[in-house]
Amino acid sequence: MAEASHLISARTARRRVAVISMHTSPTASLGHNANGGLNVYVHEVASAFSDQGIATDIFTRKQSPDDPEVESLAPLSRVIYLPAGHDLDKYSLYNEVPSFATRILDFAAREQIDYDLLFSHYWLSGEVACLLRPELALGWAHVAHTLGLVKNRTLASGARPEPALRIRVEGEIAQQADLLIASTADEGQEIVGGYSADPERVFIVPPGVDPTTFQPMDRADARRQIGYGSGRMLLFVGRLERLKGVDVAIRALALLRDRQHDDVRLLILGEDSRDGDESEKDRLKAVASGLGVRDRVTFAGSVAHHELPYFYAAADVCVMPSYSESFGLVGLEAQACGCPVVASGVSGLRSVVRDEVSGYLIAGHDPAVYAERIGRLLADRELAQQMGRRGRLLAQRFSWTRTADRLEELFDGVIERGQARVQSADGRGQVRVQSADGRGQARV
Repeated sequence: MAEASHLISARTARRRVAVISMHTSPTASLGHNANGGLNVYVHEVASAFSDQGIATDIFTRKQSPDDPEVESLAPLSRVIYLPAGHDLDKYSLYNEVPSFATRILDFAAREQIDYDLLFSHYWLSGEVACLLRPELALGWAHVAHTLGLVKNRTLASGARPEPALRIRVEGEIAQQADLLIASTADEGQEIVGGYSADPERVFIVPPGVDPTTFQPMDRADARRQIGYGSGRMLLFVGRLERLKGVDVAIRALALLRDRQHDDVRLLILGEDSRDGDESEKDRLKAVASGLGVRDRVTFAGSVAHHELPYFYAAADVCVMPSYSESFGLVGLEAQACGCPVVASGVSGLRSVVRDEVSGYLIAGHDPAVYAERIGRLLADRELAQQMGRRGRLLAQRFSWTRTADRLEELFDGVIERGQARVQSADGRGQVRVQSADGRGQARV
């Protein structure tokens, strides 16, 4: 890993992008607190950009006294940790947005860095970008990752709805950002229909998967690596929050409790998201105990991203009973490792999993339906292997290099138009910030 002092100093970088990920770091452990697909996305895109000669400074908040001021992520990418409150939930973090934006400006001034583009992730970071543009950079691209309106429409029982504050901020971002990146066509339509965004500024750029890391391996070797025995394994990967529907997987396991399935266990990778005062892990343990399957459910905590392939390869089935997903990154990674997926039929998962091809998509959250589909795969090893092979082929269509290539193309257009506006500014030196026109390429 390159020394932080050597990062970004190379003036040979073709572009320089300020990446804003205020509430979570791309180097954080997955499945803990708010850490998940967003972390992977930022990490992988920044690494791919570095390979392409694009420099990125990723601004995130300091969450621990042990966090460094600057951390190396790739030869042309570094993570900058800035103070932004302490031990705050994501809604309380909103009050820290102005000071966080000021600290980014101070850092850029101190380092004498000019950025070509702002690239924000999630609504909190989008609000930061609202304050920084056009002072820090003329162009601004945003990825929502999840949308409050969509989450509120598909709430799990007992889940807390997203507040009006978030919906309002997401609406402002949809109106002001030059480029709105959606992971799927369905998400793009939600941005346009739900937030009245200009469709000319909305583009579909799917995330990817690293095929050198996520690939099939011998199941016995994978199980030895993670210390798992000979019984069959169902796997869940993700944050523990009601949105993810983990209780559906537990109830499905309970319905499989018979002689043919007495060796089946559910392994849960992930920690509490700390969404509110409730502990989702404690609630899920109580559900398992009440159903008499507590001894067959293992809560293994969060694991490093590079260790996940061993778990996917060791599993018989990956279960994703989510109530909403903007993109099914876990399903994509599982399929890349040859593991069949049983998932809810929400839009983000429909973009990755093919029903009866690489797994099963289920309408609704009836545990009995999940149990029946999981049972099919457990009973027919040949079918499971066939779906695993097909899933591997489907996953090969997605790569982070392809994602970064498309983003670079879109970013170049925004930057060029921003430069043109500067050159055509009136004699008073005022620059009018406009929307990107998408070069005539409407994508929704």
